[in-house]
Amino acid sequence: MEGKEENASEAAPLKLLGSWASSYTHRVQLALRLKGLEFEYAEEDLANKSDELLRLNPVYKKVPVLVHGGRALPESVIILQYLDDAWPERRPLLPADAFDRALARFWCHFADDKLGPAVGAVFTSTGEEQEAAVRQVHENLALVEAELREGAFKGRRFFGGDEVGLLDVVLGCGSYWLAVFEEVTGVRLVDADAFPLFHAWLRDFEALDEVRETIPAVDRLLEYARGVRHMLLGLAGAGGAGGAGADAPSSTAADAPTASPPPAAATATAADIAVDI
Repeated sequence: MEGKEENASEAAPLKLLGSWASSYTHRVQLALRLKGLEFEYAEEDLANKSDELLRLNPVYKKVPVLVHGGRALPESVIILQYLDDAWPERRPLLPADAFDRALARFWCHFADDKLGPAVGAVFTSTGEEQEAAVRQVHENLALVEAELREGAFKGRRFFGGDEVGLLDVVLGCGSYWLAVFEEVTGVRLVDADAFPLFHAWLRDFEALDEVRETIPAVDRLLEYARGVRHMLLGLAGAGGAGGAGADAPSSTAADAPTASPPPAAATATAADIAVDI
């Protein structure tokens, strides 16, 4: 009886609420495709979030949200681990060894806690602030490069081994933004000479069929990123004209009485997309 209930749960429909440009959404889409799981996709307008999204994720009010058999689960890394727990026999994302699983989770946290915000800061800043952010990105990439050269991932094609794993999905769905941000900002983030192993890993990752099916076309990402950066820098400039200090761009939209109110899309994009590498 218990086995039948488990099989029924696995067979329950899957629905993903996401945004086409969100790397967090891409993580879940890629994991579902790697595991060969059928799912319904619902595109969210982050400037006008649906009642369904707000009901299913009342805490963060963000994408992605996975709905499985009527039950909702937010947060991309949590969703990835759930998929691995629910379908362990389908293309496992985490290794069997407990220590290796913990190590993969640690570096996933690093990607979201240190590398991602640093890349986001490059995208949303200019001048000396941007230069400092670029240095931080390089310092973080050097740590990853060292792990690939002589650390836990030495000699591996992917972080997961011969096939992509959890860390590959988390790092890879986001690393494609590096080239986009380089084009948009005019700064160099990933030098093949400085980070040869990371560069080779990223090329192998991007060549996977499931990845190519998941990641939007570069031209579309470039157009989107240029628009977002122009909007964010415009908001920061308008805020500065309204009397806010140059060191506090995040408060300008609300604190500048002489500036025009930012459109809803600006607020949504700044909160949900700009640092979503």
